[in-house]
Formats: sequence, C-alpha cells, structure tokens
Amino acid sequence: MKILHVLYSGLGGHGNVFFSMADANENHAFAYEALFNGVENVKAEYVTRCTEKVIPWHYVKKKPGLDIRYYIKLYRSIKKCRPRIIFLHGSAAALPAKLAKLTTSGILKIIVRETQANHLKTKTDWLYLATAMMVADKMVYLSNDYKDQVSAKLGWLFKEKDSVVIPNGIDLDTFKRGSVNQNAPAFLLGMQSRLIDIKDHLTLLDAFALLRSREMPVKPHLLIAGEGGYKETIIKHAASLNLGDSVTFTGMLEEKDLVPFLQKLDIYIHASLGETMSTAIMQAMACGKPVIASDVPGINNMIIHNQTGLLVPAKNAEALCDAIQQLINNSQLSALLAENACTFATENYSNKKMLQGYNEIYFD
Repeated sequence: MKILHVLYSGLGGHGNVFFSMADANENHAFAYEALFNGVENVKAEYVTRCTEKVIPWHYVKKKPGLDIRYYIKLYRSIKKCRPRIIFLHGSAAALPAKLAKLTTSGILKIIVRETQANHLKTKTDWLYLATAMMVADKMVYLSNDYKDQVSAKLGWLFKEKDSVVIPNGIDLDTFKRGSVNQNAPAFLLGMQSRLIDIKDHLTLLDAFALLRSREMPVKPHLLIAGEGGYKETIIKHAASLNLGDSVTFTGMLEEKDLVPFLQKLDIYIHASLGETMSTAIMQAMACGKPVIASDVPGINNMIIHNQTGLLVPAKNAEALCDAIQQLINNSQLSALLAENACTFATENYSNKKMLQGYNEIYFD
C-alpha cells in the first residue's frame, strides 16, 4: 500500500516522525513516498535518508505569504503520485488533498496529523484545522489534552468519531545512552530546535549569562543546535551579553551528528513558548539526559516535575538559571532525573508503538 506523506521541507518534527515511521516499517508493509513542501529548501539529510531507504520524494516550494500557485502545485503533485493514503503532517494542505482524492481513483483516505501548539495558532491556523476536520477521514492528535482543547475550540465542527490520539515515537535503537566522558573540559548544556521566535532562546541566553555570573564548581558551556530565521537575532543577543566563546552555535545537525551531540551533554534544556509534543525532548530523554524545560502546554504533559525532569516558567531567566544551578550542585538528583527520563522514554516513545497505532486507522 502506497502512503504519501506530505510534510515540511525544513528542520522540525515532521521529518523526525516521518523517518521514525519509515524505520519502524521493518516488514515493508507500506510503500512510502514523501512530498516535501515549504519556504525552506529540502533538508539535505532528508534527501540522503530517502535515497538510503529508496523512498521516492518530491518538493513543492512555497513563497512567503499567500501563494495560490503553491496549493495548485501541491494538488497536482499529490494527484500525480496516486497514493492509496494521503498522510498530511499538518492541516494546511487539506483542500489540495481533498481535491486530489475527488479527482483521482484509488485514494482511500486522508489522514491529518495535527501538531501545532493550540495556544500559538493564528486565526488562519484555526481555519486550516477546521477545514481539515471537514475533509479528513481521520484526524490524529498527539495527546488527549491536545484533542480536548481542539474540541472545545471548534465546538460542533469537531468530529469525535474521526479523531484518534497517537503519541509521537522515535527510534530507540538510535537515540539511546552513550558513554560518559569523565574528562570533558567543560560542563555542557545544550538545546536543539528550529531557531524561530516561538522557541525561547533569548531567555535561555539570559539564564546562561546569569549562571556564568554566579560561583560555579564547573565551567559551563552552552551549545545551541539548529537553523532558522531567528538565528541572527539570537547570535546578536549572545554578543550583547558578552558570552563570547562560552556559547557555540553548531548549525543544523543531521541525525548521525545529533545523537552524539545529545549524548555528550550534561543537561538538556528546552526553552520554548509552546509545543504539542516535543520530539527534541523525547530524544534527549531517550539518551538518558536530565531535562530542564519550560512549563508550557506540549511540554508539561511530557515531563513530571522533579521525577522525569524539571519544569520552569517560560520567559523567566532567573528560574531557569536556578534550575540549572540546582542540577549542577546536585549530581544525585541529576542522575535520578536522567534515569527516570530514559525509562519513561523507553516505555512510551517507541516508533514501533507509534506505527502500530497508525496501522489500526489505515485498515479500519
């Protein structure tokens, strides 16, 4: 059965989930095809992995703002692929997908995996979601809380019978504990994400600057991984805080580089204004890292405070700094959080478990 995945072309959770599903498809029950689209060019790693896995792929470029030709190209590309199932990683392409289904024989279902944080949605985003709700055969949400929020917002438009909850999953054979370097020259803190304004890198930098002003038993160094339109703003803010060579911007990391990046960290930090279900946090937990993250929707339903990580208020540099200092000074707590996080990820974030959930809606 051919499944066409329509997903964002740049860094983000779409690509991680797509390739996690491809990795879990061990018996090759499905033939995957990828239609990347967006304002960013296709990430080089995606091309490499599609080539390695013999997954056909296509790309539709979108201009910033309203781009009618983009939606026409999406429709034509979906129609040309002639899939049995159209799998949308987001609601924006719902209408082109529906039109393709109506005008192409053999398309059985449209499945929409909705992932954008609800409290960060614009009116346009809610319009896309309402449209997707009307045209999709199944709507997939990442948590019950998230689904309930959508239901409350859309009211009578919400279709309970067509809505399912399937949490994301990652390849636990890839994201796992690594060896610990006891002779590392610095205490490494790190965060990986797209460098965009809904992530809270500025507060992270403020907290790190405050940390460096305090008496510390170790020499902290901050690693920031990722690319995005907010990068120059973040770099300028780091310079304004005189952080100099104590912050390293690694750029975008492919998976082969991301795993060792996470494994070498002493603490993983995820400062954000909102998520739906953070793949980056899942990956860090699976690698056995103590996690400090913003207490916002999409994160506080993944982390149990003081059990599988530490939660701090968003945009609160002092609270974030205090949490980092707490783990630096308390290695026993840090080790306990890391162990609990790794166990939780192993039990809940398997890509095989995720694929099983999708199998049930492909054939129902």
